[in-house]
This record gives sequence, structure tokens and C-alpha cells, in this order.
Amino acid sequence: MSESKQTRREVIDAELKKTKAELAIVKHRETKLRNQIKGMTEKERRHRNIVWGSHFEYLLREKLNVSKEQLATLDDDKVKDILNTLFSDLSFRRIMQNILTEKAKKKSPTE
Repeated sequence: MSESKQTRREVIDAELKKTKAELAIVKHRETKLRNQIKGMTEKERRHRNIVWGSHFEYLLREKLNVSKEQLATLDDDKVKDILNTLFSDLSFRRIMQNILTEKAKKKSPTE
């Protein structure tokens, strides 16, 4: 009887070891997938920033007739000043809120 208990114990220990190894593999896969998701969202954000920045530059050139030379003189602080000035205008903020509200309504499911 003692020998069968020993055998059962060995079987249980082997199963436990196998299960722990499988758990480690699954945890590794989970971490890998989480990192892939994080990388994709960072890539999407970088892409969005590039697109938005290029559109901002386009608007400066086309709507305000800013030359390429003038654009080249802009630094981060000047761009921040432009955007802060723009967003400090109450009518602009209301228009933006209306645009964003309309976009949100279009994305929400219709009931």
C-alpha cells in the first residue's frame, strides 16, 4: 500500500510539474500578445500624429499662405502658441465640441 501511495504521489508530482510548465508557456504567450497590442496602438498613435501634423502644416500653408521658409522657422513653442491661441477662442471650442459630438453620434449604434 505504501508503494502505491508513493506511485500516486509521483504521478501527481509529474502532473503538477507538467501543468506548471504549461502555465508558464501560456503566461509567456499572454505577455507576448499584450506587447503586440501595445506596439500596434503605439504605431497607430504615431501614424495619427503624423497625419494630423501634416494636415496642420497643410492648413498653415494653404489657408494662411505661410511659405515653406516660414514653416521651417516654427519651433515647438511657436506651434503650441498657435494651438493655444486657437483653442482659447470660445467660438472655435464650441464648433469643435459640435463636430466631436456629431462624430460620436454617428459612431454610436442606432436604436
